[in-house]
Amino acid sequence: MNGFVRSALFALVWCMLDVSAASAQRVSPIAAQPVSIGTRVRIFAPSLRRERYVGRVDSLNAGEVTLDTAGIRRRLGFEMGPVLVDSYRLVTVRTSAIEQLEVSAGRTTRAATIKGMLIGGLAGALLIGFGQLPEVNPSASDFLKGAPLGLAIGTAVGGVVGYALGGERWVPGELPR
Repeated sequence: MNGFVRSALFALVWCMLDVSAASAQRVSPIAAQPVSIGTRVRIFAPSLRRERYVGRVDSLNAGEVTLDTAGIRRRLGFEMGPVLVDSYRLVTVRTSAIEQLEVSAGRTTRAATIKGMLIGGLAGALLIGFGQLPEVNPSASDFLKGAPLGLAIGTAVGGVVGYALGGERWVPGELPR
């Protein structure tokens, strides 16, 4: 069983670290991406709100940007449904208040998968390691007997959950002059 667990972990890590395919699809973060109507953006304007505004650009002029935030609310990978009241759905932000503007470069799963693998592996090792301890005179060696199996199972399950949840990659953006 240990050989199988090791080879499964090695194969999972090997697939996660396939840098050549991922770097070929990546948008260059050096140049700022232009913003136009319909572009999905994330705006940080701390003078207006502590959280970032996320949505599609509905209208754009020199003094302000209007975002349509409908359909972008995601919690644990599930769409929460659109905001039906226009006064809450459409957000107007003055360009002078914008400190940071980012443009969506698409969906990403790498960081979420790695984070899921780490959390799942740790949780699995702790749960199965402590769950297999004897009631009388437990020792560290007893914990270490069950922890590798828990690590392998937790890493696999956490990786799948992290991949399913995914995330979004953001690159710097700039407003047209």
